[in-house]
Amino acid sequence: MMNAILRKRPPRQPLADRGMGLLEPLLLSLMLLMAVSAMANVFNSISRSMMTTQKQVIRQASIDDNLRQIKALARRFTCCAGTCSTTAPVNVGVGQPCATTNPMDDRYYFPQLDLASTTTPFPNTSTSSEPLAVGQLCATANNTVFMDPLKTAVDSLPAPTNATRLTSIQDSKILRVTYMNDNGSTIRVETIIPKMADFCP
Repeated sequence: MMNAILRKRPPRQPLADRGMGLLEPLLLSLMLLMAVSAMANVFNSISRSMMTTQKQVIRQASIDDNLRQIKALARRFTCCAGTCSTTAPVNVGVGQPCATTNPMDDRYYFPQLDLASTTTPFPNTSTSSEPLAVGQLCATANNTVFMDPLKTAVDSLPAPTNATRLTSIQDSKILRVTYMNDNGSTIRVETIIPKMADFCP
């Protein structure tokens, strides 16, 4: 009987709730800090990407606007007065080599007559005849002389936003315009041929 009593043990009492220790809040704080840090990195990455994209959009729009200005200069480029220029001729009309100030009119580009009163040879030519002077300026050997006024006018335009512009005269009356970004990488290359080149004899 004694054995039976000894075998019978009193039921165990459940352990008392110990309360929250220091380790649990520390782990929770660490997990929250990691989550906030990860979210901040994602946010910063998205912000940088948006800023880069916005800069590229602004740059491309500025380049497009710059090209419109250059093409307008190339359209206005004329040699009808015996010299080449991107500005419309001043003395135009009947009795003048330049018939019009309208670049949409073909008479804008080539002299319509030879002024007998002109006796001094035109710059970069050996003649005082407007039509012959244009022929000499248009000659292949004078490609740089012919294109230089257009290049000078283009170089005087403001550069596009977030880009640099480089111009160079190529053979066959071509002006090459190269746009580069901040680190010098080429963004876009355009070739500009002035309308005046179509009227060269």
